Amino acid sequence: MGYALAEIDLMIQDEKFGATGEKLVEQKKLKLDDDEHDRFLDGPTCRRIAIVDFEPATGAPLGAPATFTPFAASSPTRGRFKTEGMKRDSPEFLAVNAFGTVFETVRMFEESGALGRPVTWAFEGEQLLVVPRAGQWANAFYDRSTRSLQFFWFESGEGRVYTALSRDIVAHECGHALLDAVIPSLHDASGAESLAIHEGVADLVAVLMALRSAGLRQKVLEQNGNSISNATAFSSIAEQFGIARPSPDDPHPHALRDLLNDNTMTSVSGTDPHQLSTVLSAIFYETLVDIFERGKSLWSTPAPGDKPMNVDHAANRSLGIAADIFRRLLLRGIDYMPPGELTFGDVGRATLAADNATDPDGTSEGKTEVRQRLAQRFVDRGVVSAVTDLALIAPRELNIAPADLADIRDSDWAAYAYVEKHRAAFGIAEGVSFKVLPRVDATKKIGGGDNTQRELILKVTWDSVEANGSPSVPAAKRRVRTGATLAVRWEDGRVLALVGSDVMRAEQREGRDRFLTALLSGSRVAVVQDGDGAPQSRPSSRVEVRIMGDVARITGTERLLHIEEMN
Repeated sequence: MGYALAEIDLMIQDEKFGATGEKLVEQKKLKLDDDEHDRFLDGPTCRRIAIVDFEPATGAPLGAPATFTPFAASSPTRGRFKTEGMKRDSPEFLAVNAFGTVFETVRMFEESGALGRPVTWAFEGEQLLVVPRAGQWANAFYDRSTRSLQFFWFESGEGRVYTALSRDIVAHECGHALLDAVIPSLHDASGAESLAIHEGVADLVAVLMALRSAGLRQKVLEQNGNSISNATAFSSIAEQFGIARPSPDDPHPHALRDLLNDNTMTSVSGTDPHQLSTVLSAIFYETLVDIFERGKSLWSTPAPGDKPMNVDHAANRSLGIAADIFRRLLLRGIDYMPPGELTFGDVGRATLAADNATDPDGTSEGKTEVRQRLAQRFVDRGVVSAVTDLALIAPRELNIAPADLADIRDSDWAAYAYVEKHRAAFGIAEGVSFKVLPRVDATKKIGGGDNTQRELILKVTWDSVEANGSPSVPAAKRRVRTGATLAVRWEDGRVLALVGSDVMRAEQREGRDRFLTALLSGSRVAVVQDGDGAPQSRPSSRVEVRIMGDVARITGTERLLHIEEMN
């Protein structure tokens, strides 16, 4: 049958592109070449993503908004979702645009240049639901409990704004779903920094998706003198939404968030993960600029005897290459992040470890210099005290005989026995119970050619108990989930990296105290006392502080990112 294909039209950026007011649309070809039983259907729908539409006035469910039209009767799996001539706010265009952007974002995560495998959603079932007309509200969010991405619309001074038309917003929310799939433990984070990682990564996913548009790359470079060092469509997240939602602090915003900023951990100290996230996203955006500028300089300097490349062509080519390098850097770092609570420092360690795993000598693409400057940014922004705090660890005693790798991948018993034998190296105290998560077998593309590296990724998580310093929580102690990630090269069983979370320090505990106190100052969190200590038979979709005996645990805080507003 061959692969299934669907041609669609996608918005490149928001309805208003910067100050030009242009409407940019590009054609994309979506392919399903990894499952012969998968195909595109009316909706749009495929095996893993499905559009769900509702009548805006009544909330009544509607049928599939967009129809899949095959190119020919003899090739029913290849065709087009036609939206030519349709208004941007039509049900058909909204559905196709949201579906296509989600599809492209998922594939960007999964391809060999990133994670190298399909992700498994954090909810039961394999299909992510996408609701492009969820109702009237200046909001959009991912919700694990309903397995959905929901996009709303609202009225502004310049007309109605549909969040499903914004590539930034759709990619951002899909980024939440994908990060939840890779690190589901962040759903129940008890600190603002852990939630800020969710928000910062989602913003950076939006940047990655914007960079995948050749037309947008060319337009931005033309308008900014072949530079991305100033405010552009890449550094500005959700321009139309931000412009339509001024605030007393920013009466004339140019976007919802700006990744070009001078924020530090001190200047944005507080409990709002959205503000805190700008520190992390700025660190990575500066790294993108760094990679691009270095590449542009190399391409603009000809080898002896060669003619110099046209400066515009050099910049365009360099930005495309920089986008690929940056994607590998960010997304593979996510893969190495340990389960449980996380700090920005953990993100730095995981990112550097993952990049080092594919190029330990740092010789390709100037990796050594890029890594050094990335590490220094974590220091400059006040995330860590010194570059040595981001040091890479790969204990040789954790090397695995190649003949044993398949058993550890496939057998929970073998995986538990391995971790138990090496619990000290993982940082698990004697007597503490732990859980080994399903192992990951991924093959990732490395370098600029066809070379690949197969990895076994093992993640283990456990609970630590700390004193509760939040007077609003009626418990003396609270549980904090922590963990570690081990990456092993399949070829020889050599440990590539061991990344443990660094959340039990005093300043992290104090941050959780402030976060919980702020949450419980309003009506956003329910305190639930389990009288007999028995777990609930059904998971709650609320944000809750659950008390068992004299120990508290917070659950469902990921809902605070969009469903609830933070102070």
